[in-house]
Amino acid sequence: MATHAQVSASTALGDTVKTLVDTITTPQGAKSIIGIWGYSEGGPGLTTLENRSGIMEFESSDAPIVPLQLPLDVVVVLTSGVSAFSPRVWPVNIPLGGQCRISCYMTMDMALTVANKGRFGFVYDY
Repeated sequence: MATHAQVSASTALGDTVKTLVDTITTPQGAKSIIGIWGYSEGGPGLTTLENRSGIMEFESSDAPIVPLQLPLDVVVVLTSGVSAFSPRVWPVNIPLGGQCRISCYMTMDMALTVANKGRFGFVYDY
């Protein structure tokens, strides 16, 4: 079994508005998605004691992934500056048939003072 991974672009989020982060086209040889992760990255303007939490939703007309909603890890910012990047990988088993286009949307739980960004990724079984 070979394992490979793919990462999305880092995209500005719309706080409490459902926002498209990116659409990934899965590799031709991938048999299934075996892990999914998503993360709120923060950005300029990060302030002390600002928590970031929300959900990520996946949509596809090519892959049997809908409906799939997963929580983002809550990131607690204790000081101004960059927060740690340690995404949780959710174990899944989503079969793929050739190249599939899968979109990820993120919605934050509350409005933030920071210019928040989001990113997600897949781990594949070949």
